[in-house]
Amino acid sequence: MVLDPVTSAKITRYRPKTVPPAWAEVAPLVRSVVTAAVTAVPYDVERLLHVVGRLALWAEATGIDRSADAWLRNEVIDAFVLSRTGEIEASSVRTYRTWLLRVRDALAWSERGEAPPARMHAEASPHQPYTSAELAGLRH
Repeated sequence: MVLDPVTSAKITRYRPKTVPPAWAEVAPLVRSVVTAAVTAVPYDVERLLHVVGRLALWAEATGIDRSADAWLRNEVIDAFVLSRTGEIEASSVRTYRTWLLRVRDALAWSERGEAPPARMHAEASPHQPYTSAELAGLRH
């Protein structure tokens, strides 16, 4: 995969703000995961590195195998984001989960040649299908 020089440099130079000792162990895999997924997901590379890096460090600390397949399993992603509850905003928890699931989908698509999954979007605050007057008329 060929990335533009700016994106490639960002991936190569990325380090968390506070570099834990485990970073040296997981950094190469974090960088390779982000490199493989960055063109297939609509996210800023630095934010993507942050989220995947946090997942990797959490997985390392909890004893999960050091592999993208292990890190990006649904149950691991869910356990990771649930462990962040209280540390970060609820909207950030949902964002982390969505981003990690999209990274997983991008990797599965590129490695297996599968079609990318359909993207679904729902309004953040959906409207009721009927107004109060319409419900009253229906009940009448």
